[in-house]
Amino acid sequence: MYHPLLVNISEYLKNEGVPAWSFSQGMGQNIFPLWLGDFFSNFIMLFDKNTIPKVIVFMEILKIFLCAFIFFKFLKELKVTGFAAMIGALLYAFSGYVILGGTWIIFSTEAVYVAIMLLGFERWLNKGKWFLFLLGISLLGFLQPFYLYSYTIFLIGYIIVRYHDVHNGNWKNFIFFSLKTVGIAALGVGITAYQLLPDVLMLIESPRVGGEAGLSAKLKAQPMFAMADEVLRFTTTFRAFGSDMLGVGTNFKGWQNYLEAPLFYCGILSLVAFPHVFSSLTKKQKLFYGILTFVFVLPILFPYFRYMFWAFSGDYFRTFSLVISVLMLFFTVKAISFIEQNSKINKIVLLVTGLFLLILLYTPGTQFKSSVDSGMRSFATFMIVTYSALLFLLASTASIKHIAKVALFLVCFFEVLYFSNSTINKRVAMYNSELTSKVGYNDYTTDAIKFLNTNDKSFFRVNKDYMSGMAIHGSINDAKAQCFYGTPSYHSFNQKNYIKFLGDLNVIDAKDENSTRWAKGLGDRPILFSIASGKYWLSKRPDNSVANMGFDSIAKFGDVKVYKNKFALPFGFTYNNGIAEDVFKKLSTTQKDFCLLRSCIIGNDDKLTFTSLKQFNLNDTTASMTFDNYLAYVNELKKDSFSISKFSENNIKGSVTVNDSKVLFFSIPFDEGWSAKLNGTDAKLYRVNAGLTGLLINKGKNDVELSFEPRLRSKGKLISIVSLLILFGLLGFTLFLRRKKTT
Repeated sequence: MYHPLLVNISEYLKNEGVPAWSFSQGMGQNIFPLWLGDFFSNFIMLFDKNTIPKVIVFMEILKIFLCAFIFFKFLKELKVTGFAAMIGALLYAFSGYVILGGTWIIFSTEAVYVAIMLLGFERWLNKGKWFLFLLGISLLGFLQPFYLYSYTIFLIGYIIVRYHDVHNGNWKNFIFFSLKTVGIAALGVGITAYQLLPDVLMLIESPRVGGEAGLSAKLKAQPMFAMADEVLRFTTTFRAFGSDMLGVGTNFKGWQNYLEAPLFYCGILSLVAFPHVFSSLTKKQKLFYGILTFVFVLPILFPYFRYMFWAFSGDYFRTFSLVISVLMLFFTVKAISFIEQNSKINKIVLLVTGLFLLILLYTPGTQFKSSVDSGMRSFATFMIVTYSALLFLLASTASIKHIAKVALFLVCFFEVLYFSNSTINKRVAMYNSELTSKVGYNDYTTDAIKFLNTNDKSFFRVNKDYMSGMAIHGSINDAKAQCFYGTPSYHSFNQKNYIKFLGDLNVIDAKDENSTRWAKGLGDRPILFSIASGKYWLSKRPDNSVANMGFDSIAKFGDVKVYKNKFALPFGFTYNNGIAEDVFKKLSTTQKDFCLLRSCIIGNDDKLTFTSLKQFNLNDTTASMTFDNYLAYVNELKKDSFSISKFSENNIKGSVTVNDSKVLFFSIPFDEGWSAKLNGTDAKLYRVNAGLTGLLINKGKNDVELSFEPRLRSKGKLISIVSLLILFGLLGFTLFLRRKKTT
């Protein structure tokens, strides 16, 4: 997903400027949401598309170092020893969420931003310095608006515990401190409004959140205290010992999938050490720490509470895994610091913890035994015994303590390298040779697309009956990586009217959450492909099946044949017949395809607006379809077609002349961000053809201009500017007070 996305936006920035509408995403979508916020990826987007894969590697290495440095600074704010902070920083930087998640790019960025937020809060709590906390909140808001919800839940518990730690139960000032903290966070969120408001709008309108494909009703219906099933419990246990304990990449044998399963690994040392934190706490602290632990263990034992953490929008772990890792390391570092400073360790807790971990490692259910990597389990066994011994020695005399500290750090470093090597090098990956050889996204498709763009300056869409991406699931985002317009799309939040069109035409099941993300496009529906300006077909098939669908072979590049559609329709064409959407939905799949060649589908709410159209006779959809009448229907639609004088992703100009009032149809998913001018006057666009775009035009020549502006971006920009002015004012006032104190 991320490589095509980075290439798409990289090219967009060079050719169009700030991302808005892109015809390379499905049949077209607003790509402004979520584009700005992973500032590491934003930097990568500045590079040439052929250089991007290499830059990704260096950027992930940079994020590992940043995670270690920032998390170390955060831990030092907790007043732990430097050694304990070093251990915690190492384990955080090489945790499963950073290393494994980093192969999906955005998760390692989240880890950096969370470290900044934590450091910022501790500086605010301890020293009254609030800027870094505001920055961390802003960064998370820019990255993904949903993180603001998730980390609010986390921060509520964390702030209560830490305020008690620092101020020893001075609750009189707690409410005032909390209000100021909320104010700082609110200002941070306000700064992100330019990106945040369009992001939230996209989430709300997406089929999987606000549409019929959402999981909310299903997840809310689950019993609140139903235990996690056996597979999930097994996966949760073993992934805490190592991200690859149950297989690497495509060989993963646990719950759900390699990325979205529990990803709690943050060093085996944390499993051995974290229970000792309770030995270092006062009675009141034990109560608060115990409640915090209970609150975040609940979602592990009872999935319903994890669904709540995700606002019932998904059944996965992701961010929750990072939250658990942070808490584990928080406890671990405080425990190690206590042992080091006091030369004390509870030997019974140490022994019981070690035995308990070994029992967990060696007593999976019979049906799961073959899923566990025996070599990694042996390694984990050795680590448990070694860490138990080293923690015992850490509580010894000064001379032995020094040796134990060196050994503990070296063993810990060896462990994280061992597991990181497995995650990175024992799975399918892109190699340098793929960037120069004619494979993957650099296959002969690139030559074919270059040929088409050189010889055809009109708007057209391309279908491929093969996938260039080399990932296990196959890529349906080739258009983004190879710079052409297609119809398939993988996206977490595909455009709602694009999904409606595919659903109403029976291309996908629009109520299936998975199908709304993996939208396969129009490749197996030639008539719909023609209606959507599908003009070319790239094929690796050895037979003549493409030619049999009405395509002429026009070129060949390597193993890629290029075909031209005899029945392709232009980007804009006109209808003089109409049919109501509720009537259209009752037709069979074949009838629907034929119907779109003869009649415009009118939304039920717009029937009175389109009374000038002739009523389409449904009997015409029952006639047999031949290539001759197929061509006759296409030619009829092409008679009064839209002549483009200017085309860019966000601004299209042209004209069309008609002898009667008609509907000018554009194969663009309907989006309220599009606006139209008809002969220089504002005109309304309508949702027609089950989710696409139409414009009523009058007899005679019609000059048409279409323009796109992401909704809420302008309002968000204003809020961001105001918030920044407030921020600068506060910074200036703070600087004034500091200077006043020193004079």
